[in-house]
Amino acid sequence: MPDESDLNQHLDALWLLTNGLGGYALGTALGGPRSRYHGWLVAASNPPVERHLVLHSIIEMVETAGRTQPLNTMEFGEAQTAHPDGWRRMRDRTIELPHTARWRYDVAGCTITRELHLIAGRNAVRIRYEIRGMLAQPTTLHLRPLIPLRDFHALTDPGWPDPSCEQQADRLVRIHRDKLGATIRFSRGTWRASPDHWRNFAYALDRERGQDWTEDVWSPGVIEVELPPASDQPQNVEVVVELTEPNLVDLSDTIRKANESTGRAGPGHDQTSTALARAAEQFIVRRRVDDRWSTTLIAGYPWFADWGRDTMIALPGLLLETGRIEEGAEALRTFAMHRRRGLIPNRFDDYNGPPHYNTVDASLWFCHAVGRLSELVDVPREQPELVEACRDILAHYERGTDFNIRMDHDGLIAAGNAETQLTWMDAQRDGVTFTPRHGKAVEINALWHRAWLVVAELMQQAGNHDESHADRNRAGAIADRFRKSFWWDAAGCCHDVLVERDAGTWVGDETIRPNQIFAASLTGSLLGEGQRRRIVQVVAQRLLTPFGLRTLDPHHPDYRGQFRGSLFDRDAAYHQGTVWPWLIGPYVEAVCRTPGLDPTIVDGARVLLDALMSELDRGCFGQIAEVYDGDAPHHRGGCCAQAWSLAALLQGRRLLLDRAAVAKVSDQ
Repeated sequence: MPDESDLNQHLDALWLLTNGLGGYALGTALGGPRSRYHGWLVAASNPPVERHLVLHSIIEMVETAGRTQPLNTMEFGEAQTAHPDGWRRMRDRTIELPHTARWRYDVAGCTITRELHLIAGRNAVRIRYEIRGMLAQPTTLHLRPLIPLRDFHALTDPGWPDPSCEQQADRLVRIHRDKLGATIRFSRGTWRASPDHWRNFAYALDRERGQDWTEDVWSPGVIEVELPPASDQPQNVEVVVELTEPNLVDLSDTIRKANESTGRAGPGHDQTSTALARAAEQFIVRRRVDDRWSTTLIAGYPWFADWGRDTMIALPGLLLETGRIEEGAEALRTFAMHRRRGLIPNRFDDYNGPPHYNTVDASLWFCHAVGRLSELVDVPREQPELVEACRDILAHYERGTDFNIRMDHDGLIAAGNAETQLTWMDAQRDGVTFTPRHGKAVEINALWHRAWLVVAELMQQAGNHDESHADRNRAGAIADRFRKSFWWDAAGCCHDVLVERDAGTWVGDETIRPNQIFAASLTGSLLGEGQRRRIVQVVAQRLLTPFGLRTLDPHHPDYRGQFRGSLFDRDAAYHQGTVWPWLIGPYVEAVCRTPGLDPTIVDGARVLLDALMSELDRGCFGQIAEVYDGDAPHHRGGCCAQAWSLAALLQGRRLLLDRAAVAKVSDQ
């Protein structure tokens, strides 16, 4: 039971449920919202995008002997006052990823369990109340659903007209606002129409981000359930809220079969692996491609959709490591079908507009992911379109494509200009580019080398030995130029980016960033053993934290150790010291692939993964956040659940379990 001393701790802890369509439910450990993005049903009307807050919450009151006792706890007003005091009656909560959460309350002499279940494959949530214990006298359960029917990025505008509401049957209510429609169905009780507003909800997380943070939320009425006394049999009440317009979607059978076929496997096939696989399932969603449904990955909850870069980085961990091989291939095909001039989408549009292609690395990460898939299946025979896509990407990068992405005369890849942000360090706001990395970025050219090795292996699998040999020679030439151009001998590591000072003259910048870790982690002899060892040592000494790698050396004058404040302040810190857990994946892989390291570095990698594992029980239950502060104590921030953060943990565990096998292929 929470007490006053730890009330804030329960308000800070989050839970997340998902439905495989991009929809979700999200809130505090006490059940209520702390952001405009929180609610009991956020539905994707055009999966996995065009998301709307359908069910904010249900105000729950138990009335007996003239006394009303609430179950909820929200926050209201300037003071963010916690109200009502339902937290005093809560005894425990349990979360079963990916779809179910339960809260248990002692009230009116009985136990009430609220089970919130997000229905897989449908934009619907089922809330089930189970009442156990003998009531001493007649009791009424009052359930008031709050139905905003608004875009999940927005807050309800006071000038908007209220939604319309119509009771169409004894226990069926329909609600409309503009093109959005929803239904409320319930199993017991009567409907009492009483439109009202709950005023001045306070959203602390929005306030911290410098956004508008208060909202009035509309309710159409109350479900009133009479609970008879002197009954020792459990009593149940069920409420289902569903988005019905503009797009009623039901993929429940498709998603159920996909989940059953995988068995939710994971590295090691133990209890922890199963839990990680269930957490991974929360990012797996469906997108309509032409006339069929295909697999893709949500980058992070609550506000990201399916991004190309994030999907390709996370795919080997979330899909391949968990045994979802066909879905992994399907996700690759989804992005391959949308490529343009050798570029896969940076992201699909939130409102179903054309895809956005402003990325240099997503297509190269695509090739890397195809390479990981080829370790498990015969890609040339089973997925020939993926081979064609990889070849197409390399051809366009060679001759030049959009955003000034092109191969320079030395065989390395350059991209962008002062106005573009094309790598993963892509923060821009109000005309400010916080981490300009146009030119020749270190991880882009490491991935360029890796892409040629992937194609060489695909040609080998297909029996095209001459092409495979030529592609390997090409990769070797790139590696030679990479070592000459990027190695920063004075620092014992790699330059982060090469910048063109004069026509044809490229100079390495002198900042220590984590992107060089890919030169040590990606398969293939891009660097010598001694150079890889030095990179791992420098990264471990200058950038490593318990939760990932800092994005900038703390000794640099531009370093920002805290990720907080307004959206501008956060973007300014995003890649200037902020810690990213996803970088643990390549760090651990580099450790596993690099012989001769100090044993403390190897042991430290295991400790690091243990620290990330412990995060699954903090923050957002079962998930890992997007970022952490660069400075101790490394407060978490950004998305509460990030796909590539979890993928790094899945891949890192498998790599350490099989370190000897990884080391054998480090130079292949």
